[in-house]
Amino acid sequence: MSSNPRFLVLGATAKTGRRVADKLNSLGHDVRAVSRSTTLAFDWTNPQTWDDVLRDRDAVYVTFQPDLAVPGSDEIIANFAKCALLHGVKRIVMLSGRGEDAAHQAEHALHLSGADVTVLRANWFFQNFNEDLFLPYIQQGTLALPAG
Repeated sequence: MSSNPRFLVLGATAKTGRRVADKLNSLGHDVRAVSRSTTLAFDWTNPQTWDDVLRDRDAVYVTFQPDLAVPGSDEIIANFAKCALLHGVKRIVMLSGRGEDAAHQAEHALHLSGADVTVLRANWFFQNFNEDLFLPYIQQGTLALPAG
């Protein structure tokens, strides 16, 4: 990958994608941040949207919707990775989750693609506690979870 890689961030209007895109932009990187609602749109259910967003990108941050645990996600991820490699993408970072069987299959499909792959299994440890469900508890100063 070049010394100034060009990034594609999928789901760039959502929780993690927004933060990844913001951080990469703050570091001065060339970032293409896309979602279903951006001008240059990306939609997992419409592979015709994949080519334009992947063009001239070196690395991709992947969040899959609705969830990697959905049956068939492995085939979609494999097809996306193949398309990414055809466009010259070298590195794919994918946000996974709790390790469900279908998610493992999608992770495996990505590893088989030939890309340089990193899978992030963000299961509470990397949780965004500053919004949504947990925000009131954080603001009150106490967050109690059934975790060790």
